[in-house]
Amino acid sequence: MNQLIKNIELLSNQKSFRLGIRNTAENLWFLMHFKELEILNTVICHQQYSEFRTAKTKYPSRRLKKKFANTADFLDYLSPISGSTKRIFLYEIAFTNGWKIKEHCYTHFTIYTNSLDERNTLINHLINSVGYDPIAIESLEPNITYYFKASGSLKDYKFDVSPDEFWSEERLQKWKDAYIKKQYTEEEVVKGEPFINSNNLLLDFPSIKLKGWIEGYPF
Repeated sequence: MNQLIKNIELLSNQKSFRLGIRNTAENLWFLMHFKELEILNTVICHQQYSEFRTAKTKYPSRRLKKKFANTADFLDYLSPISGSTKRIFLYEIAFTNGWKIKEHCYTHFTIYTNSLDERNTLINHLINSVGYDPIAIESLEPNITYYFKASGSLKDYKFDVSPDEFWSEERLQKWKDAYIKKQYTEEEVVKGEPFINSNNLLLDFPSIKLKGWIEGYPF
């Protein structure tokens, strides 16, 4: 089942969050929620596209210099009726009100606001737009990924916390040290398990000779 919004993660600065989006490149229409905001600047790259491209054909990726007034203007530029034959790679859009959106690996958007209240209001506006009920944001822990269920509840799968860009160097180093230690311990446990020879196991079972069998083994 293809959910538009799959998961959510609050970042540690209390003003930003990540939304897991199924294939952000194909769901840029999601940016229409921000069409009322004026764009300050963008980091967008473009690359020539051809259906007849061969292995020897190399098209460079370049920074798009075109300016857009808002996200609706940007999406119009991407519309098939514009006649564009370029691939577009969105990295960042910054707005004049201080908000910002970054796209990551076609899997999620990171959205930055100016305050906790703005963050919470925006979260519930966005998830409500795809049919989810408002969530108790104050009950969520930062840096934990929560997955949306159709019933409206959230589920975290007890994964470790994931660092974000707002962590201090000291906190990040402690997390790295703990992660390496955990991985090393788990590896030692696997290596320390005794090897079990299935041939020897058969010898420990009571003999169950086949009817009419006189010599040899098994059974």
